[in-house]
Amino acid sequence: MEKLNGYDYLIVIVYMVMMVGIGAYFARFMKDSAEYFKAGNRLAWWIGGLSSYMSAFSVWMFTGGAGKVYDEGLTGALWLGMTGLAIFTGYLLFAKLWRRSRVTTILEYLEERFNLPTHQIASWIYVPFTLLYCGAALFSLAIFLSAALRLPIEQVIWISGVVIVAYTLMGGLWAVCVTDVVQFLVLVPVCLLLIPLSLAAIGGPGNLLTEAPAGYWSVPSKGLPWYMIAIYLVLLIHGQNTNPTAQRYFSARDEREAKKVSLLCTALFLGGVFFWAIPPMCARILYPNLSGLIDLKVPAEGAFVVIALRVLPHGLVGLLVAGMFAATMSSLDSVYNIVAAIVSKDVAQRVFDRSMSDRTVLRVGQVVTGVVGLLVIVLSLLMNAYGQGAFDVMMKLSVLTGTPLATPMLLGFIYRRAPSWAGAFSLACSGAVALAFAFFPALHDSLVVAGGEPLYYAVSGFTIVGVGVASFLLSPLLFRDSAAGRRRIAGFFQKLATPVDVEKEVPPATVDTRAVARLVGILGVLLGVLMLLCAFVPGTLRDRLINLVLAVGLIVPCFLLTYLSRRRRGPAAGDRTASG
Repeated sequence: MEKLNGYDYLIVIVYMVMMVGIGAYFARFMKDSAEYFKAGNRLAWWIGGLSSYMSAFSVWMFTGGAGKVYDEGLTGALWLGMTGLAIFTGYLLFAKLWRRSRVTTILEYLEERFNLPTHQIASWIYVPFTLLYCGAALFSLAIFLSAALRLPIEQVIWISGVVIVAYTLMGGLWAVCVTDVVQFLVLVPVCLLLIPLSLAAIGGPGNLLTEAPAGYWSVPSKGLPWYMIAIYLVLLIHGQNTNPTAQRYFSARDEREAKKVSLLCTALFLGGVFFWAIPPMCARILYPNLSGLIDLKVPAEGAFVVIALRVLPHGLVGLLVAGMFAATMSSLDSVYNIVAAIVSKDVAQRVFDRSMSDRTVLRVGQVVTGVVGLLVIVLSLLMNAYGQGAFDVMMKLSVLTGTPLATPMLLGFIYRRAPSWAGAFSLACSGAVALAFAFFPALHDSLVVAGGEPLYYAVSGFTIVGVGVASFLLSPLLFRDSAAGRRRIAGFFQKLATPVDVEKEVPPATVDTRAVARLVGILGVLLGVLMLLCAFVPGTLRDRLINLVLAVGLIVPCFLLTYLSRRRRGPAAGDRTASG
């Protein structure tokens, strides 16, 4: 195994500067809250799809996800692919409904579908627990990268946290999505190249099949039985059709574009399962025991980085580490923007000052973004100071409260008979069950003794979802709406049945999508040139050729993207564009 050197650190630094530069580029286009929170409904489907893909996972894909593959083999790979199946339900149903809801935040429609108390309860619950999730995500990133970079964990937390909040605050959703696309350009080529290098390190694909442990290619495995996989899929359907993915849906031009976002994201997840899975599988052959190779509490979670340090040359190692930063950045920056939208529109404007101008909402959203970023950094530092126990508690709270909120959000779109109080009733019932699992250790201990941790998470997840769904479906028997409430709900479903009229409903663009494509192409070429320079640093001929291959693989398509975007002159009719 190699260690990072100066060239690797240089690439990480250049990448961070590039992310902040993207935020500064889009800052001048942030004239109103619609641009800041939903890209003025002009988010191109390919940008939204790539952004959804990147925001759907964090560094967990390289740590916990890779650890599942390392331990469980083919079943672990299936575990990773579940996200694609969950997002496909968006293509079948939810993408269209989110876009036709015509909202600016993911919670905005709850008032119209249910009532104002439900909307406010959801808003006040969502924000604090989402901050806990973000703090835990940043902390998990810092644990992993501090071991890989040999840097103090506090430094990793501060650097990562400040970079994320800087570009998100300045450039809003446009900056979030474009940085996600650049992160895709960074991450995917390196991971694709890692596949043949990993297979070569173990002597070829045949050895992967023959030298794997017994049961490695069986489905399901003992560690991930079918009931655990099924419950995980249900939880993913909840999570992947709300939060960042939903924001991409209602930021698209119309419902057809929204469905393309979902379809592209689904294809990337299902098609990309094995270039996430093969490297940790190869690590299992090379290193049956990872203890002592990497300083992590769960050594299996270091499988991906261990094989990368084994086979990648300097330069590409730095690019991969930058990609790991990117993976968590792309999940956190989206949430920062969502939380800022909820606080500024769903709370500040809706409750405290309905006359607040759109410009003021934008400024409040920017301030909230900065505050959210600072709070997440502080939470991560506290988790580090008080140890893994605090991290476990906060993660459990954030996970167990996310599902109760998602259930009425999704069922509210499809179950017309549910009355105004159905959302609050479902949230209260499933939330009570979630808190019981979180705060009563006897429930955990009894299930762990009976069947281990998989049984605990399966039972707790199934119970929370089941109670939430059952209480929502039973709500018409318990609550009756007034005539005004029935008219409001009928109007909401009439809106869902009405296609978006782009000419009348979508304002002229302030950001030219062709200019965005050109910017992405230019940044990709710059990264490729940086990798080309790494081909001339001291190293073996093999290392230089690998750097050269990746550099060409980045430069050629990105240059083509830049060239094609420049050939098409002139904006679409009616668009007032700013190409920069």
